[in-house]
Amino acid sequence: MARLCGGYTNGELNAAVQKIRSGEAGKLVSKKTKIPYRTLMKWVAEAKKGIIRSPERCGPAPLLPSEAEENLCEWVIGRQLVGKPAKRQEVIDKACEISSLLFDKDVGDGWYKRFLERHPTLAPQVSQSISKARNAVDNTDVKRLFNTLLKLYIEKGFSRENIFNVDETAFQTTTKSKKVLAARGSPNVWHTDASAGFHLSIVACASASGLVVPPVFILPGKTVRLTVMDGCSISAAAVTTTESGFMNGELFLSWLAFFAAAVPASIKRPLLLIMDGCSSHYSLEVVDTATELGILLVCLPANSTHLFQPLDIVVFASFKGKLRRLVDTFTSDGGDYNIDKATASKLAGLAWEGCNLGRNIVAGFRGCGIFPLSLVKMQNSLDQFERNGVPTSARRATWLQVKETVQQEVLALPPPRIKTRQRKTATVSGKLLTRTLLTEIAQRQPKKRKRATTKYTEDDGGALAPETREAIV
Repeated sequence: MARLCGGYTNGELNAAVQKIRSGEAGKLVSKKTKIPYRTLMKWVAEAKKGIIRSPERCGPAPLLPSEAEENLCEWVIGRQLVGKPAKRQEVIDKACEISSLLFDKDVGDGWYKRFLERHPTLAPQVSQSISKARNAVDNTDVKRLFNTLLKLYIEKGFSRENIFNVDETAFQTTTKSKKVLAARGSPNVWHTDASAGFHLSIVACASASGLVVPPVFILPGKTVRLTVMDGCSISAAAVTTTESGFMNGELFLSWLAFFAAAVPASIKRPLLLIMDGCSSHYSLEVVDTATELGILLVCLPANSTHLFQPLDIVVFASFKGKLRRLVDTFTSDGGDYNIDKATASKLAGLAWEGCNLGRNIVAGFRGCGIFPLSLVKMQNSLDQFERNGVPTSARRATWLQVKETVQQEVLALPPPRIKTRQRKTATVSGKLLTRTLLTEIAQRQPKKRKRATTKYTEDDGGALAPETREAIV
């Protein structure tokens, strides 16, 4: 409800009047509610006559009728539900269309600002870009992951101390446009971003109890300077290289050994490592190495890290925010916009120590429903994502329900084309990775069929005669 000129709402005024009529002193109520005493007594007198009225809002009435604004509010929520959130200018354009039909007038920024004040259920938000593949996660994937973890927790007796999550993030220096304070009327305001001529990957791993494994920095190339880690404040951090600066299968094997050694021996084995489905994370060699080290591997459902990856959901946002502020301070103080590898490792180390990673990862495991294990939280995360964050209490326009019926029943698509091409990959999302599982999947693949081919050879008379043989295709 919009506040009146005096700084109080209709409801607050009516409640104060009722208190006075119940026997409380008018001056005391006025002091508590900050509503002028004369205003209160005026409305008390009106109430005694049986006339209950609310004071009018200040200023002229809104241009659009309240019903039109309610419909516009429902339209905004509907756009969010279908994954097409409305922008500020789109809302103004729709309001202009309505006002042109009714009054042959347009609305502008002032109307938009007051429209948000009249409808507090709407608020400006930053829309996150989501790929089409991420919309493929369904409830079947959620239940498969839950059942896999439930079985492991019961059979192996896992606790918060030996459940870990591993993920990678990047050292990013460039950002998109950001809000700054500038002189009014400036036609164009720009800023210079720091730049690094290389890609730096950071491997992070932590447990549901808040134990943080030292990070591993992955640089591109084959060699690094001996002083590259001198400025890094994390004494146990490691650095390595790959051709691209990203994790690969060979490096992941080495990281598993690094991980097993970094976890204190006092923590009960086996360790449970939850990770995404990156191709470098699973192979027979990876499973064998993990088994030797006392590590069980579980892959999250494909394209679901934004729902069930604790590091991705809670930790990395704080880490990157801290890193951006450190980079801004570095460029502002020193005036140098070129970041070398040693400086990058130093800034990443400072951000790592300053982002409360241990406390945040505990909240991440709990929020994802990974530990404590909760199917309700997992399904709520999926439901909230499918609703694009719209609260369940938000009203849904009638036309939107009709639209769904038309899409599902009237405009039904034909069944998808049956694929005849043989798959070269296996679905392992939400499952425990074992050698037996990978071997069984490989054995279930159809064998290559044989066909007859003809080869011509010379007979005794020198003529070419066909020779039939079996060929593998």
